[in-house]
Amino acid sequence: MEIDFLWTFEKTWQLKLLVMMMIGQMLLTIWLYIQMAKARIKSVKEGLATREDFSVVTNEPAATAIYSRALSNQFELPVLFFVIILSGIAVGVSSWITVALAFLFVISRVVHAREMIGENRVMKRRGMFINTMRVFMLLLLELFISTIFFLEV
Repeated sequence: MEIDFLWTFEKTWQLKLLVMMMIGQMLLTIWLYIQMAKARIKSVKEGLATREDFSVVTNEPAATAIYSRALSNQFELPVLFFVIILSGIAVGVSSWITVALAFLFVISRVVHAREMIGENRVMKRRGMFINTMRVFMLLLLELFISTIFFLEV
């Protein structure tokens, strides 16, 4: 059975969708910046913190610290996500599998972030992170396999 179509069919759409997934991850980060700013402003207005408390984050109240943590999470595993996606695009081995996994990755990051700044149930968040890591590892494996079998120099 020929599976080459996963790498060759509608290559332009593959690239467009992968770029959209990266934009989606960036939009999540921007949204978290906005949520963090709102939480900090609210904290200052309610007298829970002063503006100076945010100059060095060690004094940040718990109510706003979770937003800072959720935001910093976007500069951890998602950075490696960008590396994988851009590497696949650069060497021309991205496929529809890459697109599907990228979609799952971004959706799982959104769900994880919402839980973190929402109910923040640690064990539920842990399960979400493990699922995100599984998707990430599949992306990495797909890049490896695609590079070995479909890279044309």
